Amino acid sequence: MTCTSDLTERLCRSLAFHVIESELTLQHSEGDLTEWRDECIAARALIAEAGFDIDVIYPVLDRPTVGESQ
Repeated sequence: MTCTSDLTERLCRSLAFHVIESELTLQHSEGDLTEWRDECIAARALIAEAGFDIDVIYPVLDRPTVGESQ
């Protein structure tokens, strides 16, 4: 793996964490959330465009759930 691909993977992994946290927060938010949802969709698309599967770089079993305290 080259330095560039390692950096890309690390950035996508970080973005995946952010997307999942944002989507959890969205579940408890009110108001017009269209732009926020669109940004989450765009972030997921960017991860896929970079060649990564969000469920592989941030496995579902490793993710927080709504009931967990932070």
